[in-house]
Amino acid sequence: MSSKVIKVAVAGNPNTGKTTLINAVAGTNLHVGNWPGVTIEKKEAKFRYKDYEIHLIDLPGTYSLSNNSEEEKIAVDFLIKEKPDVVIDVVDSTNLERNLYLTVQLLELELPVVIALNMWDEAVAKGIEIDYKKLEKLLCVRAVPTSAVKGEGINQLLDAVIEIFNRKEKPVCVLHFEDPLEEEIKKILKQIEEIQPVLLDLYPKRYLVLSLIEGNESFIDIPVNEKLQQIIQQFRQNIKKLYHRDPVTLIVEERYSIIISIYEQVVKKHPVKSVDITFLLDKLFLHKVLGLPIFFVLMWLLFEFTFELSSPYVDWLDSVLSSFVAPVVSQFLSSMGASEWFRSFVSEGIIGGVGFVLVFVPVLFFLYVFMAFLEGSGYMARAAFLMDRFMSFLGLSGKSFIPMIIGFGCNVPAVYATRTLENPKEKILTVLMIPFMSCGARLTVYAFFVTIFFTQHKTAVIMFLYLLGIAVAVVVAFILQKFFFKTKSYPFVLELPPYRLPTFRFVMKNAWIKTRAFLYEAGTFILATSIVIWFLLHFPIGVKKTEDSVFGHISKVIAPVFEPLGFGNWQAAGALMSGFVAKEVVIATMGNIYVGEVIEEEEKIDIKEGLVEVGKGFVDANIQAGEKLLSIFGLVKTAEEEEEKPDTSLMEAVRNAFTPLTAFSFLVFLLLYTPCMATVFAIKQELNSWKWTGVSIGLSFSSAWIVAFLVYNIGKIFLV
Repeated sequence: MSSKVIKVAVAGNPNTGKTTLINAVAGTNLHVGNWPGVTIEKKEAKFRYKDYEIHLIDLPGTYSLSNNSEEEKIAVDFLIKEKPDVVIDVVDSTNLERNLYLTVQLLELELPVVIALNMWDEAVAKGIEIDYKKLEKLLCVRAVPTSAVKGEGINQLLDAVIEIFNRKEKPVCVLHFEDPLEEEIKKILKQIEEIQPVLLDLYPKRYLVLSLIEGNESFIDIPVNEKLQQIIQQFRQNIKKLYHRDPVTLIVEERYSIIISIYEQVVKKHPVKSVDITFLLDKLFLHKVLGLPIFFVLMWLLFEFTFELSSPYVDWLDSVLSSFVAPVVSQFLSSMGASEWFRSFVSEGIIGGVGFVLVFVPVLFFLYVFMAFLEGSGYMARAAFLMDRFMSFLGLSGKSFIPMIIGFGCNVPAVYATRTLENPKEKILTVLMIPFMSCGARLTVYAFFVTIFFTQHKTAVIMFLYLLGIAVAVVVAFILQKFFFKTKSYPFVLELPPYRLPTFRFVMKNAWIKTRAFLYEAGTFILATSIVIWFLLHFPIGVKKTEDSVFGHISKVIAPVFEPLGFGNWQAAGALMSGFVAKEVVIATMGNIYVGEVIEEEEKIDIKEGLVEVGKGFVDANIQAGEKLLSIFGLVKTAEEEEEKPDTSLMEAVRNAFTPLTAFSFLVFLLLYTPCMATVFAIKQELNSWKWTGVSIGLSFSSAWIVAFLVYNIGKIFLV
C-alpha cells in the first residue's frame, strides 16, 4: 500500500510543553528556520509513521487567534490558507480552563482537531482528574492524554491523527452562544451570502462572521463590501445597546461561558498533600534582594559551563583539522602532482574554512544544552521577569539580557540565543546590540597591544574597553528605540510556568536540532566567505608578499578611511579587514605583514599514527572537560596552561608602527567595528533579512569610526 501524506499543524499556548511534544514526535527530523519575512522561529519536520508520511508544522505559541500579534497572524494565515489536514491542539492538562480558549477558536475555523492533553502526569500528581472521553463528546474532537517529557501517549496521538485524516470530516457540532446572539450571527451570514458570497467560499463561516464583528479583518485578502461594513457597524451598535458591552468583550465572554461549562463537566480536583515546589522556589529566585544576585550567579555558571567545557573540544577539532586532516590531504594532493597553489587552496581555504565552522559547534552545542535546561526548568521566564525593569528603558524585555551576557563569550551563540525572544522588534534591537559586546576573540588582540603600550595599566584599559562596548550598545539601542522603532508599547505580560526537571533526552535533542540548523545554514556562508578571503590573500597566483596580493591592494585603497583615526596605513587596514574572518586572526595577519610568513617544511604524516593521535586527543578533550567541570565548583585545580609568548619581532614592529594613542584608537575601533563573518551570517539567519544584517554592519562600522575618531582627536588635545 502506498504511503499517504498528512499535513499536520501543531497549535497551542506558550508553556504547554508544545516544543517538547514536537521534539518527541518528530525527533531529529525537525528543522529550524524562520517564517518568511519575519524573525519568528519556524519548525518543520517530515517523518514516516506506519504507512503515512507526516509533514509537521509548528505554529507560533499563541493564547488566541485574534490577529493582535505577529504570532497570531502567522497562525491564522497558515490555518486558513494552507488548510492543514489535521490540527494538533496542545493543551496544558493542569490549566485546562485557560487553554480551551484557543481550542474553541480552532473549532470556529472548521478544521479537524486532535487535542493533546499534555502534562497529563503532572495533572494526576496534582489531583486533577479529567474525563477526556466526555471532553471528546462535548467538543466533537479526539482527545489524547500525553506526557511529552516521558514520551507517553505519542503513538496514540499519531494514531488519532491518522484516524481523523481518514474520516475526512470537519467538526460535526458547533459551540453555540446564547440564542439572541446566535440569531444575529445567522442574520449577518445571510447578508454576506446576498452581498459578498465569495467571502464564504474563501473563509470559514463562523470565524469570518465573528472576526468581522470583532473588527479583525487583517486575514481577509479582498476588500469587504461597503454595504456589508455598514451592516456590521450597525450590528455592533445594536450589541452595545442590547448588552451594554462592546462586541469584542461580549464574544470573549460567550466563549468563556462555553469553556467554563465544559470545564465544570469534565474536571474534578482531589485534595493532594504535597509541597508546592514552585511556590517555595519562587520565594528564593524572585526575592527582592536575593533574586538578582542568584540570577547573575546562574548566568556566570551558564557562561563558565559553555565556554570552559567547550574549549577542549574546540582545541581538539582545531588540532585534528590543522595537524592531521590538512597535512594528509596536502600529502595526497602532492602525490597526485597537484601544484603548491592548489594544495594551499584545499588545505587552507577549504579545510581552514571548515575549521572556522566547526570551531563554533562545541560552543553552540553546550550553550544550547544549558539554555534548554534553564528553559525547560522554568527558570528562564523568571530571569526575564527579574531584568525587565532595567531593559524596559531600552524598549526591551528582560529576556534580551541573557543573549547580551552570552555575547561577552562569543557573539555567535549570543545571536542564536535571541530565538527565545518572541517579539520581532525586541529581537531585532537585541541582535543589533550584541556585536558591541566584547567577545573573547577580541581579548587576544587587547592583551597583545596592552602588553606593548599599556604595561602599567593593563586591567584598566581592558576593563574600559568592555564598559565602552556596553555604553555604545545602550546609546545605539536608545536612539533606535526612540526614532526608528516607534511602535505602540504593550505591558510586559509573562506567564511563569511551574518548575520542572527537563529530561536528558529533551535537553540533548533540543541542543542538537539547533546546532544542526547552524551547520546547515550559517556554516555554508562561513565556508564560502573564508574561501573568498583565501583567494584575496593568494591572488595573483604565486604572489609572495601580502602587500602585492589583491588583499594588499584592497587594504591600500581603504587605508585613507582610517587616517582621521590615527592608523591610516595599509597594514593596519589589512589587519582589520582580516578581522572580519575572526577577530583573533588580526594578530596573525599583522605577523604576516610586518614580520613575514614563516614557511615550515612539510612533514610526512603516518595516517594510522595520526588516527591514533586523533583518538587520544578526543579522550584527552573529555578528560579536560571533566576537570574543567569540577574546577568550576572548586573541586579540583586544572593545570595552568603555558602562556604563549608573543613574537618579540612582531611586538617591536607594532611598537614602531603605532603610538600609545593610535594603538588605543585601534583597539576602540576593533571593539566596535563589523563583527566576524560567523556573527554576520548568524544575524542573517536569525533575522532572515539581508536588510537588517546590513544595518547591523553599518551601525557597527559607523559607531566604531565615530568613537575612535573622538578618542584619537580628544586624545591629541590632551597630549599636546
